[in-house]
Amino acid sequence: MKTKIYYFISILLGGFILSSCEDFLTEQPESVLTQIDFYTTPTRINQGVIGCYAGLAKIQNDEWMYTELRSDNTCQFELGSSATARIDQTDIASFRISPTFPHLRDYWYLIFQNISNINAVLPSVKDNTYVPIEEQRAQYEGELLFLRGYHYYILTNLFGDMFKVTKVIGPNEAKKIPRSSVPEIYNDIIIPDLKKAALEAPASYSANDKGRATKWAAKGILAKVYMTLGGDENLRLAKKELEDILTASPHYLLTGNNAYADIFNIENEMNPEIIFAVRYKGGGLGTGSPFWETFAPNGSGNLFLKVGTPLGYNTPTYEIRNLFEVNQNDKRRDVCYRIWEKSPTVSIPYISKYIDPTMTHSLQGENDWIVLRYADIILLYAEILAQDGNYTIAHNYVNQIRSRAGLDEIQPFSSKEEALDAIYAERRLELAFENQRWFDLLRMAKSYNNPDKPMEILRRHTFETDWEIFYSQYNPIIPPEERFYIKERLLLPIPQSEIDTNNEMIIPQNPSY
Repeated sequence: MKTKIYYFISILLGGFILSSCEDFLTEQPESVLTQIDFYTTPTRINQGVIGCYAGLAKIQNDEWMYTELRSDNTCQFELGSSATARIDQTDIASFRISPTFPHLRDYWYLIFQNISNINAVLPSVKDNTYVPIEEQRAQYEGELLFLRGYHYYILTNLFGDMFKVTKVIGPNEAKKIPRSSVPEIYNDIIIPDLKKAALEAPASYSANDKGRATKWAAKGILAKVYMTLGGDENLRLAKKELEDILTASPHYLLTGNNAYADIFNIENEMNPEIIFAVRYKGGGLGTGSPFWETFAPNGSGNLFLKVGTPLGYNTPTYEIRNLFEVNQNDKRRDVCYRIWEKSPTVSIPYISKYIDPTMTHSLQGENDWIVLRYADIILLYAEILAQDGNYTIAHNYVNQIRSRAGLDEIQPFSSKEEALDAIYAERRLELAFENQRWFDLLRMAKSYNNPDKPMEILRRHTFETDWEIFYSQYNPIIPPEERFYIKERLLLPIPQSEIDTNNEMIIPQNPSY
């Protein structure tokens, strides 16, 4: 029987962050614990830390809508649907999401609720008052700082300038906090939190605690932070973090004929390739993942699912399927997506990375969500080599990934641009449907020194590559409109409720909304 840390505890840890979060104060979680004088023993602090992982799991449930669905990897496939959920997803994917979109508001609140949870526990691990064993105290602090740094990394990439909250605050104080610039959030929260997490979090855990953040997870996300910022010095810092993982961590690529499939096998969770994953436990405990039911082909009934309703959301685009089809020997293809032949004339693609044949309760799968794995690190390292003058050796790292996929090796690159093109193409296939493509697109603005690059790629995908065969046929849903494909809309809008309920200051909305 495999073991994992299970996120059983729903904890209310003090005041929520921003003024419009006051609604949450009337909710009654399963276990409501007051923060006052509670986190005063190692056991209680550990409960608080695990509660923060539980908060991360809730956030992860819908994150694909704001990352993968907005990229060129997936789409809302139901061309003729008038269902509100499908129209909303089409609007998200087409960059015309409204600031009043309820799911965006909920996603935002869940992140800030968990930041509040983290901030409530942190004061109890600042010294050895409540946790006399330094190694244990450092572990808890490292885990909490990793989670907070990771949350702010996601927030700044999706929403831009952000509210800086590093302690528990009440509604009145929250109304006085302005949005801080992205560089300020990076310098004051994200980088310091992740650097300290890399120093304090353990290098590994026992089997019962697998899934908790390690120093390698902190180093990996920190490297992505530096690469997102770009510039020679940041790339140098990122390279150092990646080299530490490549040379000193216990992680490695899985090998063998079925190695790629084994990464995602629910019987092989937290295998050596996985550096950090959001953990779920299927069954009737309310701690399972929704991904298999959410992505299973719409209309397939119980053909794929024992329970629940296959929703068919987040469907592979024609473009990415064609990229896989170019090479029939790619071992990753069937793991990433499959085709359901609904009838002799109807073929429906679906994401197959999250299949769970053991699911016994609706939206309660066993699948973890992998946030960071070793193949990602290898390709990030190749990406830096492409930019720092070492592009002629970057192919060696790309070939490690291609060889496992059963593909021919590529030859040395002759330019930075050629190397970047090949590396991003390989990342797209290797990490398909893992919520990585969106962040790759954002980094391209810096790596190609072209702020329009991400939206150029998305416009080309939508209005050229997939337009005639797919996007132009939406009915009665409005097809994508090119006027919304502008670089300002790479950022999501700030939820309108956050702006409307604040009577202390004017909170600026993101441009173009």
